[in-house]
Amino acid sequence: MAEPGPADQLTWTDVPDPIPRRDECVIRVQACGACWHDVLVRSGASTEGTKFPVILGHEVVGVVAGVGDEVTEFAVGDRVVTVQREYVCGACRECRSGYEAKCPEKRFLGDLGLNGGYAELVAISAPSLVRVPAGVDSLSVAVAACVIGTQLNALRDVANLRIGETVLVTGAGGGIGIHAVQLARMMGARVIGLTSSAGKAAAISAAGAHEVVVYDRGADFSSRVLEVTGGRGCDVILENVGSALFESSLKCAAKHSRFVLVGDIAMQPVKLQLRDLRRQSVTIMGASSTSRAQLQDVMGLVQRGLVEPHVERTLPMSAAAQAHHLIEAGAVTGRLLLVPDPA
Repeated sequence: MAEPGPADQLTWTDVPDPIPRRDECVIRVQACGACWHDVLVRSGASTEGTKFPVILGHEVVGVVAGVGDEVTEFAVGDRVVTVQREYVCGACRECRSGYEAKCPEKRFLGDLGLNGGYAELVAISAPSLVRVPAGVDSLSVAVAACVIGTQLNALRDVANLRIGETVLVTGAGGGIGIHAVQLARMMGARVIGLTSSAGKAAAISAAGAHEVVVYDRGADFSSRVLEVTGGRGCDVILENVGSALFESSLKCAAKHSRFVLVGDIAMQPVKLQLRDLRRQSVTIMGASSTSRAQLQDVMGLVQRGLVEPHVERTLPMSAAAQAHHLIEAGAVTGRLLLVPDPA
């Protein structure tokens, strides 16, 4: 799309095919996830690192169709999935330490220029790709980096979740939330799923939530969560919705708990009483994106059937506007996939 605006400005049109640079692979896209990040970029709400005109989309699975001169790890015909970024240098301290999301030269895929996943072809640096294991369906792992990898990062590597702890997952019926429920249950936690949609409660329970709390949008749900936990609160708050729920979510925190901010849909200011943090000894942290090593771990979990990607439906790329309308309406449980239109 040429400039920020409503979903109906998304158009399916022709652009020149990408040519791989020395360290890049050109991927023939099999599927690309559509998520709230895309909505925020498209609408102009997210401005950091964005540039129009833009092809959206960062959750890509596909087949290598061409490689640059210096690429040795992948070959034409390999099935690969992206780690959300179009480029990382692969050589800085952060990249060499497995923290590619902190690479000072990183470019998030689908945020700037005509090289995003809502396309037939996309060019990605080799350090931003992971091979899809044999026997794993391509469409099922298109969204693995964003919805599973980000939550693995948040729960395991940021929150240091331990067996027997209680986790509150906000936005539990959404794309990243329903996968966080699966991961937290797999890791031995007691899982409370929070949703404003009663119609998603059954799916959240099926994903592994021990309890599901349904609340009215704008209402304070903390008393409900505290009741479920016998007044103790939750050891880990996994905040996927962000500022709209922040104050209520923080009231659900147990003593010596960890509050992990993963997403912020509304991007509004919040009120914070520092004395409450000190009294409860609450640690507030952020979890952003997925590393290559984390995505490789996710591929192993999916291959062994320990986590199941939840894709609600698949639409053609030309229906990207419809996908965005569904996301904004909160009408999606799990994730939507876009696939290239027939030639």
